[in-house]
Amino acid sequence: MKDLQSIQQEISAMSQVALKMLETTHAAFMEHDRDLITTALEEETKLNDMEKSITSSLVEFGHGCAKKEERNKVAILTDVVGDLEMIGDYCKDILERVEIKIEEKLLFSEDGVKEYNNLYALAEKSMKEVASALEKNLPSSVKAVLKHEEHIDSLVDEYRRRHTQRMIDKVCTPMGCNMFLNMLDFTAAIYYHIKKIAKGLLKIKNV
Repeated sequence: MKDLQSIQQEISAMSQVALKMLETTHAAFMEHDRDLITTALEEETKLNDMEKSITSSLVEFGHGCAKKEERNKVAILTDVVGDLEMIGDYCKDILERVEIKIEEKLLFSEDGVKEYNNLYALAEKSMKEVASALEKNLPSSVKAVLKHEEHIDSLVDEYRRRHTQRMIDKVCTPMGCNMFLNMLDFTAAIYYHIKKIAKGLLKIKNV
């Protein structure tokens, strides 16, 4: 049976894979590159495999825990692993839209690309903060992630409104608009799971 420290190191490695997939997914979008889509999907497969393996190790360790504090920590870490896997799932959803975007030769407006990049940059920064906290075993360093929460929610609402107006003004096509709104929502969902991980790590600090 693995000890908790070894399992936490594996979770840290999983967070790095999730970060890499997020970055590769964005690169595939920006560069219209099918090879990058393939690379990102390989990273998603790796995330799924890591989720199964790490969760199994956590359950095995949890069964042998005598202390309530340790069981609580295992429960939180199990949620963290699940959230990392979900980040991969939403990246996969974005990749499916990128594939359609390439196939249909859809273009976003300059303003649309700028807005999406702004949202992505916030999610990427938060993911880097979480991955760093896991690597350094410093849960309290994720507090900055939660400060973005309200800002990101309002930002997505504003970007959705602007893009719908661009469709009405015929700056973009209905299909392109739908694609853009999907990608906004999926990126916001990625941040939601990053936020959940941050909250979980802060709980670990108090266990």
